[in-house]
Amino acid sequence: MELIKEQQWIVIAIIFFGIIIFISLKRWVDQQWIERKFNKKNVRVVSFGVTSYGKLSEPGAPPKHIGFLVLLKDGLCFRSRWRKIEILIPASTIIAVYHDVTHKGMDLFQSVVKIDFLSQDGTQDGVAFKVPYPPQWIQAIESLLPEKTEVSNRKNNKSNNKKV
Repeated sequence: MELIKEQQWIVIAIIFFGIIIFISLKRWVDQQWIERKFNKKNVRVVSFGVTSYGKLSEPGAPPKHIGFLVLLKDGLCFRSRWRKIEILIPASTIIAVYHDVTHKGMDLFQSVVKIDFLSQDGTQDGVAFKVPYPPQWIQAIESLLPEKTEVSNRKNNKSNNKKV
C-alpha cells in the first residue's frame, strides 16, 4: 500500500492505458459490426464519434445519441454506441442535405448536417448529425443523389447566409 502512495504515477498510467484499451476494443467491436452488416465494397466512409439528434418524427426534444455514421453506396446508416439505436436512410429517399444549427425548432449551438428524406410510409422526415468536416459530408451524401434537388440548393443557400 505504501508503494502505491509513493508511486502514484503508476496508478494514473494504468487507468490511462485502461481507458485507451477500452476505447480501442469498443471501436474494434463497432468495426466488426459494420463488416458483418455491410459488404466492404458497399462502404464508402465511416466516421466514429458522430452525434445524432434524432428524427423529426420522434416526439419531444432532440435526443443526443453518440455513435458512428456509415456512408454506403446506396444510403446512410447511423448506429448509437450504447443504446443500439439504428437509423437507416436509403439514398433513393433523400430529399435534401444541408447545414444548419437548429433541429426540431431548438438551437443546438453547433453546426450539424441535416438530411430530409421520405420515411417508409411516404411522409417527409428529417434527421440531424454532428459530424467532423460537415461540408465534406454534405458533398459525399449529395454524390449519392442522382441530381441536386431544388430544395437542397435553396436550403444550402439559406443556411450559408446564417452567421455561425
